[in-house]
Amino acid sequence: MRNRRVQSLGGAVLRAALSLFVLVILIPAYTSVAAGYPRRVAVAPFVSLAKEDIGSTVAVLPRLLASRLMALAGADVLLIPPGGKAPEEAAKEAKYPLLLQGTVSKLGKGYSIDTTVTDLATGGSAGAFFTAAATEDDIILQLGVLSGEIAEKLFGVQGAIRAVSPSPPPAAAPVPAAPPAGAAAVTAFPAVGAAAAPATPPSPAASTVAEGWVPSSLKKVGQSDKIADEIHGVVAGDVDAAGEGEVVTYGRNAIYVYRVKGNEVLPYTRITRSVSHQILNVEAVDLDGDGKKDLVVTDREGDRLVSFVMLRKGDGFVEVPGTSPYFLVDTRHAAGKVVLAGQRQGIGAEPFQGKLYRMKWDGKTFSEDNVIPIDTAILPTSTGGVISLTAARFEPEERWIYVDIEEKLRVLDSVGKSVYKSKDRYGAASDAFPYGEPDRLTAQRPLMPLRKSPRVSVGTKGAPMVLVTEVKKGVLDSMAGTFESTRIVILEWSGGGFTERASAPKSDFFISGVDAIAPGGLRKGGKVVASVIQHSGTTWQAKASYLELIQVE
Repeated sequence: MRNRRVQSLGGAVLRAALSLFVLVILIPAYTSVAAGYPRRVAVAPFVSLAKEDIGSTVAVLPRLLASRLMALAGADVLLIPPGGKAPEEAAKEAKYPLLLQGTVSKLGKGYSIDTTVTDLATGGSAGAFFTAAATEDDIILQLGVLSGEIAEKLFGVQGAIRAVSPSPPPAAAPVPAAPPAGAAAVTAFPAVGAAAAPATPPSPAASTVAEGWVPSSLKKVGQSDKIADEIHGVVAGDVDAAGEGEVVTYGRNAIYVYRVKGNEVLPYTRITRSVSHQILNVEAVDLDGDGKKDLVVTDREGDRLVSFVMLRKGDGFVEVPGTSPYFLVDTRHAAGKVVLAGQRQGIGAEPFQGKLYRMKWDGKTFSEDNVIPIDTAILPTSTGGVISLTAARFEPEERWIYVDIEEKLRVLDSVGKSVYKSKDRYGAASDAFPYGEPDRLTAQRPLMPLRKSPRVSVGTKGAPMVLVTEVKKGVLDSMAGTFESTRIVILEWSGGGFTERASAPKSDFFISGVDAIAPGGLRKGGKVVASVIQHSGTTWQAKASYLELIQVE
């Protein structure tokens, strides 16, 4: 039996030695300093000096600035929570050498965003930076200029200001049919060594299912470098017809954006949250109708389940102030279009409560639209809520596909009753969140596994085809975190059940998520991206994961 939380000590020591060797090589290029300052800074809550109520905007500025500094300069940023110790005391206790503090003031009809950076070793100033915004909405956009100046002047990152400043569109330039885009923790930064990578010829455009293609194999063609985290899912962002573009993966406290170029998977940028957060789900959808995918993130902050949005702006993302109290999933093909389904956090012994809703976005927040006619008072959704829900057309009607609490793949009718249940386990969870009342004996709260939705494409003769992970468990399958093997499979609906059409080889590591990155889903010659947890982190070794690129034939 495999246990993804236990690996051999000898392998861990070897990997640690190799990691140290690589770190020594990279340190001169990646951690250069300006004016003697290392790239480690604590950021205090910003203070509003304006008479108007702009508290919601000001509250989000430290987090956005932190993300930009990490993206631009690879900085190690500590966010100091409001209402606790004095910022200087908190930063010194955490052993951060620099403290950044900021204010937002109203000047005439505009706003001034001013920041100071203190060298905590000497108590002297390490720098002062400011920028101006014409409106409240412009404050967040101007933060890109401010963070670029800080990265350049404080950490010596040349060209940082130009990297985050919006550039005017070229006059009369032709617009590609599907430009690669999709993600940046706020601003993009090039991968270390990416410039030296050899150019990869573009992949051929994938052929369509309409030609009568049936998948027969899944072959690994590429892999990212190690991610020093435990990643729990992956979603395709903006990609072109050849399947090149961006993919997004996430751990508990960070979102990582990668770019696919040929068979290469290259790091692009990241978004981080403090340890008080737990990222539960990430979806990439076009919310504002500009043709580019934004990020919809379901987060757990303390005991609150909330969602927030990062809108695509140029080469990066800008976080929209405010949150919504829903767990959100992209059901993808419901009614032939992308539909976000949401459900509220439960009270007491239930992780979720109430009906499932199609959600609508007004540019600032989510609200409930039409009710999805699934009875959440009956099995299987009564115990699992909205997690892992997706939709597909089973001629002549549309039905729901769902991974239940036992990790069995189900097909549900229009009101949520099960009409099919698999024997094997699919969409297994690599993470969970606590809810409800603590157990009297153990003081531990129950856990809600974060299962993964199948990715649906249209197969031959219009039958749905799903891309999903399968997990094999042994006789002790009730043990948390244990498994025999995992693999990626493609299933097609046929004769009242799913038939396996193609599969990847079994893996000793835990495949935590998978998505098709060709537009329209699975295609011959198209690619699939998987998130793989190599080590979950123990006393003997650090967390390690990677993204795997797979070609479908």
